[in-house]
Amino acid sequence: MIEASPRPARRIVLGAVLALTLFGLETAIAQTQGAVITVTVDGVRSAGGRVTGSLCVDPRTPFCSTYVAGTSALTGRTELRFVGVTPGRYALSIVHDENGNGRTEIPPEGFAFGNNAPTPAFESSSIQVAGDTVTAVSLTYPGSAARRGSKGIEPPEGTVRIDVRAHGLYGELYAPKDGGSLPAVILIDGSNPGLDGVSVIAVALAREGIAALALAYFGEEGLPATLESIPLEYFDTAVAELKAHARIDPGRIGVLGVSRGAEAALLLATRNPTVRAVAAAGPSSVMWRGYDPADPVKSSAAWTAGGKPLPYLDPDLSLYDPNGSMTPMFVSALAKSNAQEGAVIPVERMGGPVLLISGQADEIWPSPDMALRIEGRLLRASFAHDVENVVYAGSNHYVMANPAAMARVLKFFREALEKSRV
Repeated sequence: MIEASPRPARRIVLGAVLALTLFGLETAIAQTQGAVITVTVDGVRSAGGRVTGSLCVDPRTPFCSTYVAGTSALTGRTELRFVGVTPGRYALSIVHDENGNGRTEIPPEGFAFGNNAPTPAFESSSIQVAGDTVTAVSLTYPGSAARRGSKGIEPPEGTVRIDVRAHGLYGELYAPKDGGSLPAVILIDGSNPGLDGVSVIAVALAREGIAALALAYFGEEGLPATLESIPLEYFDTAVAELKAHARIDPGRIGVLGVSRGAEAALLLATRNPTVRAVAAAGPSSVMWRGYDPADPVKSSAAWTAGGKPLPYLDPDLSLYDPNGSMTPMFVSALAKSNAQEGAVIPVERMGGPVLLISGQADEIWPSPDMALRIEGRLLRASFAHDVENVVYAGSNHYVMANPAAMARVLKFFREALEKSRV
């Protein structure tokens, strides 16, 4: 199903955190009148290069440069000032151009979005300007140990956040403050370490009466440093932890994975019958190689089972375009996947309903095509459970930033986990 959007998504340009262009960000745009926007940028890793940013007034894309600013980086905290800003609402993006080459290289360079939003969606990353304004963000460096110790976002009123550190796990359980025998969902993020991003989704689920375990699987204390050789048994342990929790109904457990985390979510559901519902956002139909930001071209398995690496596909790096979409690299590799059947996720083994969500404008990898591959495999296997495949015309790889996608996920888990009640 393709859902129309009132505004088309603009093209994502690889290498800009996804698309923030740093060329020409030497000074703020000078105007004779307008507000001064002061941005305190915390977590600056070094004094190398410059901290640069943009304010974008266009809600159709957070990646435009209505106003730009830049200053030399200072370790720890750097202050950035935009001048002459006309009143309005603007998406804020910040990048630490650490090597000072005028290009965004993420990873390993740091980035942040307004309000410390986990994605650049206009709704969450924009700030209102009515006059001189002060705001603050904290930089994230993908793959960096700077994320260690993350506890996710603060729980809102009416919910609680509980550390989950037993049995080698690193997670935060968000749940309604009152009530017991709750349905629960495990949340697995993509190629960003820690759990900051999925904790936003966890809060939304907790508000709906669903306990949500935001689960880190690399880049935190006691976990692999990078997205390589992640044991699938780790996710089984998370399921067992939820089953044993006094407030969780062991018959109503689901999983949501985002991007690379969708691989883990689908794999978990194929091997663990306790998982009664699975949602995959920006999904993959196959297992891809692991990822080390210090050596992005290194090839190694992302996942292991029983101590053995699982088969994987390598993106076709000959098609890499630093100023274009990444999808051709994956499309080329997928064309060869029939010869590497072991890398295909055996989704027909899952034991519950499936929701696939993708953005038609995904230029990180071809998630709509891979969702169709998943759906086709399930249909050929006469899969016994419901399958819903939704493509949002106005969304990119960060489809969970689309409020409609979030609403669809909440509805899916409410209904699917209620049906699995024992």
